[in-house]
Amino acid sequence: MSVELTDTAGEKTPKKGTSMDALYRKYSAALHRFLGRRVQRDEVADIVQETYCRVLKSGQVDRIRHPRAFLFQVAHHVVLNAAKHRRTVGEPAVDVEEIELVDEQPSAYRRLKAEQELEIVRAALTELPETCRQVFVMHRFDNRSYAEIAQELELSVSMIEKHVSHALSHLRKKLLRVAP
Repeated sequence: MSVELTDTAGEKTPKKGTSMDALYRKYSAALHRFLGRRVQRDEVADIVQETYCRVLKSGQVDRIRHPRAFLFQVAHHVVLNAAKHRRTVGEPAVDVEEIELVDEQPSAYRRLKAEQELEIVRAALTELPETCRQVFVMHRFDNRSYAEIAQELELSVSMIEKHVSHALSHLRKKLLRVAP
């Protein structure tokens, strides 16, 4: 199913293929909820439609890196334009202060902190005894059960539990040392 939209002038916008369709399917409901809390109920569908029209007309649908944030930003601009239009024709405007933008990007601080924590975890894993590290990696990164690991390494399930517990304790101690 492809999405065919009409712009505010009533002109048909050409079908854009599965990427626009996927974008609509994935974010339409969230966009409706987002706008439903910020504008009059009877305006929501029009604003959602205008948002998707603008995205489609940009010709950049396949290049959008963060589609949810991009759509919400476009919707925000559509709301602002509608409010500006209402002010010029004398209708009450939407309170722009109440609009909350969703930013899916972590802050620079969070990215740096995550990178530092990852380095700490990598270093802490190298400090573990070989079998303990192997068991932990098999369980946490390969999603293997204790029974599967025990059978492959010819160890008891109880020993696997002890290795995982030891690894978690070691990682927790290393991370807590650098916590703010």
